[in-house]
Amino acid sequence: MEQEKEILFKLSRGDSNAFRYIFKLYYSKVRAFSYGFLKDKDEADELAQMIFIKLWEKRELFTFVKNFDSYLFTLSKYTIFNYIEARHVVPITIEDVPESSDTITPYDELVAEDLQLLIDLTVNGMPAQRKQIYQLSRQQGLTNDEIAERLGIQKKTVENHLNLALKELRNVISMVLILYIMLMK
Repeated sequence: MEQEKEILFKLSRGDSNAFRYIFKLYYSKVRAFSYGFLKDKDEADELAQMIFIKLWEKRELFTFVKNFDSYLFTLSKYTIFNYIEARHVVPITIEDVPESSDTITPYDELVAEDLQLLIDLTVNGMPAQRKQIYQLSRQQGLTNDEIAERLGIQKKTVENHLNLALKELRNVISMVLILYIMLMK
């Protein structure tokens, strides 16, 4: 943990060796994450390079980053979504949605597991208070009033955090749905 902080500090000061270390450590993970969405090795390479260029360009921010893995995941996620939106506009019609069936295939189970993982990663990347409010609401089933009372905050604050959390999750899920439909064709 201390070594990571030191490397991030050096990176924030423009140390190219620190950047090289981060690149070697995370490039394959970022590329694999990109490939999972794009299913194209060249595009995944291009996107991973774009993400690391952004890391270098935003290096001054790393003195304030508390969880680099979460920061890198969030940066990667939004870079991928922006890339897909800019280059792969896919109009969705009702005909594109696969017919429902009563049987669940192993592929469907895999997609559901991946979606749950993506939701978990998205929730873990949220600011601490938003994450806590989301978990109290959706995982423990507390009402907004109960959450506000437990945390000692206004009910409106709870509602605002839940709205932001759900908006972020909707964005992630809609992108996964678009990708799923593209793969089903």
